[in-house]
Amino acid sequence: MAQRQRRGQETIRDMVLSLAAVMAGVLVFVIFVMPRGGDESAVKTVETAEPMAAFARQTPYTPLAPTGLPGYWKATSLRLTGPTGSSDGGNVAEATIGYVVDRSGHRTYARLRESNAPNAVQKLLGNRPARGTMDVDGVPWEQRPGDDGHLALSRIDGGLTVVVDDGGDGKGGASQADLVALAESLQPVQAVQPSGT
Repeated sequence: MAQRQRRGQETIRDMVLSLAAVMAGVLVFVIFVMPRGGDESAVKTVETAEPMAAFARQTPYTPLAPTGLPGYWKATSLRLTGPTGSSDGGNVAEATIGYVVDRSGHRTYARLRESNAPNAVQKLLGNRPARGTMDVDGVPWEQRPGDDGHLALSRIDGGLTVVVDDGGDGKGGASQADLVALAESLQPVQAVQPSGT
């Protein structure tokens, strides 16, 4: 009887030790391996320079693109629509580049859009009226705040409509200062010729 009781106690002790070893392993995993919920995920970027240079070769206008933005400006989307066979003359081209302004602990969104469509402002911003202008490096840009608090700056130059805005959806839109920085950085894109020509 005493021997059976001793075996029972040894079995319980072995189970407790095994459970303690498993729990220690789980604790080590949680402390050193498991990702933290507070860490921000990496921003996936896209290449814009080469596609914009190729786009410039096809467009009926000289597109603009940012140069010299700080490293925390990260291009995350690019959409290019070459001249189309549409009812507006088949000459319409559009470019959109989306950005994450990725400051430490604070991400916001900005967007550059440009088009040579005759009704580009309305097409890009809807019925958002201009409510004043602001000077950006000696060039007047129209301020177009939305009813929902979102902001866009626009200008028309030689048939090209350029809009910089805060993404227009939800929270996290870039500040006016960031939109001005984006507008200030715009430079004409030099077309690249295809290799072999």
